[in-house]
Amino acid sequence: MKCSLICNRRRDGKVLQTKYKALTMLLLFYLPFHIFLSPTYWDDAAYAKILGEYGNDLFQYTLTRYLNWSSRITIELALPFLTTWPAVFWKSLNLLMIALLYWDLVWILEHLFGLREEKTYLLTAVLLCVFPFSIMAQTGWISTTTNYLWVLSLGLYAVSRIVKAGVCEETLSGKEVFGAALSVLYCASFESMAAILFLIELGIILYCVKGGKRIPPVVWICTGLTAVFLIYILCCPGNRLRPVSDAENWMPEYFELSFLDKLRMGILSSYMHFVSLPSPLFFLFNLVIFLMWRGESAGKRLIASLPVLTDVAWTGWFMVNYLLGWRTLTYQTPAPLPERWPERVEQGFLLLTVLLWFAVVLYTLFARTRNGWASAVILLLACIPEVAVGLTPTVVASILRTMIYLYMALILLTVMMMEDREGNWPLFSRRFLWACMGVGVLLNACQITRHILLYG
Repeated sequence: MKCSLICNRRRDGKVLQTKYKALTMLLLFYLPFHIFLSPTYWDDAAYAKILGEYGNDLFQYTLTRYLNWSSRITIELALPFLTTWPAVFWKSLNLLMIALLYWDLVWILEHLFGLREEKTYLLTAVLLCVFPFSIMAQTGWISTTTNYLWVLSLGLYAVSRIVKAGVCEETLSGKEVFGAALSVLYCASFESMAAILFLIELGIILYCVKGGKRIPPVVWICTGLTAVFLIYILCCPGNRLRPVSDAENWMPEYFELSFLDKLRMGILSSYMHFVSLPSPLFFLFNLVIFLMWRGESAGKRLIASLPVLTDVAWTGWFMVNYLLGWRTLTYQTPAPLPERWPERVEQGFLLLTVLLWFAVVLYTLFARTRNGWASAVILLLACIPEVAVGLTPTVVASILRTMIYLYMALILLTVMMMEDREGNWPLFSRRFLWACMGVGVLLNACQITRHILLYG
């Protein structure tokens, strides 16, 4: 008995060391890029001068932005300072947000899926290194990260605290409650995150009520703050005026589109991001879906291969288009109102592909994993921002950075499925997966380097 306890302690100590080593590896990967990047262009440059345009009157700046542009008050207040202070301040904070994102994902894997192995932490860190980080510079490094990376990191932290208190029934420290409230104060001014938070908070309240449990104070605090922000967002005049100017700049056809057309734009823009240029993370996820059906009938294996086969096929199709001069080599977006029949046929096949992808993925999550419902909820919640941005005229400009939500869901589900089944896969399959991850890390490094060399 004593020997068993000693072995367990040694194992737990080794697992904990791996957890921190994986985090260190992640930060060491992103540190060199943060040293050399320059957050001084596009929206970053505009925000660096914006307070001067209002005579350094912070109240007038905030009021005007609220009336004419955006309800993202806390983010809008942070940006003029982050863009004018020494860049090392934002760079340090951004690395901390990357660390917090890793910690959020690990917490979900530990508490929602019960995964606490060394491989859990290593896989999470490696897949975060595969995540195409250059999409976090689409409007400028500071402007994009504060609106997306920081919002997601802090939002997931708030979710982890209310789940810890409401579902796991663990007592939170005063620092955790304060941190959760501050996180909601920052991230709930972002429209889609406010909606996601509110859905999760309502779900936890209903869970507690149904189980006859006391609803923890942190749940009430976060829910109250989120509700206030939702009302604030819905009442914001700028949110109603902005689509007009955005339509003029990005999509003149916007007001001709029906609801279904806008939904189509959101769905296709998301999928085309994954396949118009190769996405290693998306490919890895689809490959794992295929491997999950190892040992089953040939028919099931064929169906399970559809996500990875269609991924490769569409990427090949867009590459052929580029070589023939029909398209440029960049992330592609669908035509809002396709007039030519080739465009209509292409979009029709893309929609069919997305439908098949969701069908195969959801069936795999329910049939081949132990956490089907939790996995499906994570995937569907991650699709909310993509669908939401599809309903706006900025879909062609904003979908790229919005994909961070879906990418984080793919990371969580990939780790969960690999932990669940990898031991049953042939050695070749396991080595091929890890080789693909290595290639993905290298491609990501090249992509970030290219962005820094071109833009800063």
